[in-house]
Amino acid sequence: MGLVSVLYGWLGMGNLHVVIAQEPSRASQKTERGEPNPGSEPKQEDSPRGPRFLPPVLRPQLTPEEQDEAERLRQLAAKYGTDPTAIVGRLQLSSQYANLPHGAQLSETIARVDVPFRRNWLLRVDTPFHRWLDPNRPGVASAQGLGNLSAILGWRAYNTPEYALLIGAASSFPTASDDLLGGGKYTVGPIVATGRFLPQWESFLFGVFQHSVSAGGDPSRADVSFTQASLQINTIWTDRWWTTAQGAWQVNWERKGKSSMVFEIELGRNVVGRWGLFARPGVGIWGNDLAGAYEWNVEVGTRFMFQSF
Repeated sequence: MGLVSVLYGWLGMGNLHVVIAQEPSRASQKTERGEPNPGSEPKQEDSPRGPRFLPPVLRPQLTPEEQDEAERLRQLAAKYGTDPTAIVGRLQLSSQYANLPHGAQLSETIARVDVPFRRNWLLRVDTPFHRWLDPNRPGVASAQGLGNLSAILGWRAYNTPEYALLIGAASSFPTASDDLLGGGKYTVGPIVATGRFLPQWESFLFGVFQHSVSAGGDPSRADVSFTQASLQINTIWTDRWWTTAQGAWQVNWERKGKSSMVFEIELGRNVVGRWGLFARPGVGIWGNDLAGAYEWNVEVGTRFMFQSF
């Protein structure tokens, strides 16, 4: 699949017209579904109703009641840290264990910081720490330490309750403390994230597309060229619980287009204010021997979302 067709597919998610019978107002249910109390919670971020410069064919057609519900749930998704198009601050610490093919194992801890600025801009920095073990590898069978630092600069180009679009640039840096923990290359490439409200499920469909290529670094290390794409359905449940079901696909163009896919489910709970906990188990579907894939994994983490500035 070419990059143009993949991008067209993500931006064309609004092509699906949803016709749904009008339901009674859920105003009396908002508190039960975990809506912040307007008197005690500061506003998370603006979700203006205009301008809607996208043509109607590229965005869902909602009734006024569905637009109100979409805006309410987007505020919660931003507060809980599940919306990849939201411009909100974040402090997050997560740790995962991944079971790799041939008895190899990977433990990874990532410290993530999101800094919003100028209303529609976001800077994200991920600092990973790895512990890798492969008892079947001759010579050096294990390594641990700092991995490759990565950063994303994103701009939210479109923002309405029913549809949002964020575009930006992603890069990584060869900061790994051991050659086994990083590729030794600088990488750079585009990233696109979209969000679409699904009124029939009272959920959001999010898509993220990223392509990375090497741009310098150790000339003795292999070049990098890979594409990552994911689709996820995020649902906010009652009592401040949420779930996210995600399928993530990756193609390594330097390995003749070999691909991998994993499926993950996140279960999260807003504990108090803007602090939440989550668990995210996953399983490999195919291509488990490629970098970034696994046979199965378990990730747990905590995040604190703070207001934009």
